Amino acid sequence: MPSVHVSLPAVLTSPEPPEVFACEAGTVAEALRAAVAQAPQYAQRIFYGDRLLVSVVVNGRHLAPAAALATTLATADRVEVMPPVAGG
Repeated sequence: MPSVHVSLPAVLTSPEPPEVFACEAGTVAEALRAAVAQAPQYAQRIFYGDRLLVSVVVNGRHLAPAAALATTLATADRVEVMPPVAGG
């Protein structure tokens, strides 16, 4: 299974500093679940049941929400979690 890194920005980890988790995962879903297993306090900020509450970027490429969780990963991939953004 590929070794990847999952990055959570400060806006999701506040009041704690940003975090980076090393994980063994073949898909984005597995990587996010592995990160949440290491820091369960962030689970409700990333997931609502099985649904993503955040955007996902892999190696600088923004993933479509419908396909994000099923996206396959390779060794050394970097998964970045981005908070939802809304405005008016």
